[in-house]
Amino acid sequence: MKVLYIQDSLGTGGAERSNAELWYYLRSKEIQIKIIVLEHRKVGIEQEILDAGFDVEFLKPGSFINQVLQIKNIVKHFKPDLVHSVLFKAAMRTRSAKQLINFTNIESLVNCTYAEIRYQDPKINSKALKIYEKVDKLSEKIGVDHFVAITKEVAEHYQKHLSVRSEKILVIPRGRKGNDFLGDKDSIRKQLEKEIDVNPDGPIFIHVGRQEFQKAHLDIIKAIERVDADLSQSGAQFLFCGREGNATSQIKKKLDTANINTPLHFLGHRNDIYELLAAADVFVFPSLFEGLGGSLIEAQAAGLPIICSDIPVFKEVVTRENALFHKVNNPESLSVQFLNVLETDRKRMGEASLRNYVHNFKLEEVNKKMLKLYRNLLK
Repeated sequence: MKVLYIQDSLGTGGAERSNAELWYYLRSKEIQIKIIVLEHRKVGIEQEILDAGFDVEFLKPGSFINQVLQIKNIVKHFKPDLVHSVLFKAAMRTRSAKQLINFTNIESLVNCTYAEIRYQDPKINSKALKIYEKVDKLSEKIGVDHFVAITKEVAEHYQKHLSVRSEKILVIPRGRKGNDFLGDKDSIRKQLEKEIDVNPDGPIFIHVGRQEFQKAHLDIIKAIERVDADLSQSGAQFLFCGREGNATSQIKKKLDTANINTPLHFLGHRNDIYELLAAADVFVFPSLFEGLGGSLIEAQAAGLPIICSDIPVFKEVVTRENALFHKVNNPESLSVQFLNVLETDRKRMGEASLRNYVHNFKLEEVNKKMLKLYRNLLK
């Protein structure tokens, strides 16, 4: 079997990481794969994938039509059994290339792209997003053979907004590998003491996500500000992991004026997320919208109690046993859960997180489902 992957970049997102894990698995099963990438990213998994020896081809910069023609030529010479496209730019170019040369196109649906709350993002051009939705709706009918949605919520989102037929979408969640550092909590915390001067005895709250409107960093800071005295007294500290983005300037502006004694550590993009999760005590994820939230799976694999927003998709990923929900885009509600988790049996919640991960999100099982889909489509 030969599979061609087409995606925007090899950056830091959950889609990129999930695909990478799938590529390693497929290679172990002697599936021949080739990866087409639209643009380079300095931060992310690009160097890892190149060092691992995968067949990666970066499209030459050019117009939309020029890149469509490049994809057509690659398909012509590689002769894939299946083409799997991920993320909007890559998807639009792949759908267009399919009009020039015949191939079977599978497309991943990884986010609720047209959720109403996205129109509150100051960086989003509302008129452009509405145009994208119309183009998306028209082109999917002739450019996509099958969709893979990472949650039921995402599948229903595209059925509603693009009128995609339910039989054209299969739901396969993302998976993540297990955390190999669960027994190293104390040693990792000692390393953190040296690096960023964390309190070895106080609870560590951790958030993982790039600095974008969607990830709601401002809600975390505002919530900390509301209950700062209690958090500070408990010895709590917060780690923020993720590259800078469109929300970075707002985050810095808020930090300049916030009156907070609780230690906040912004660590940027990290390659040791699994270690940091193993060292932490609580995972915080107040996203305004998500397709699934791969970081939530990684947090559960680390056996962490969860505090997250009450968006519907998260109720597919975590449970009432291992998560405390707060009202979305509501710092006051989030601050209440910060205090509640300090009084909760975090050990019990962490054990529930690990069980949920094992039952639903183990990487090997998810990858098996994807390979089964590929084989069924070829039949």
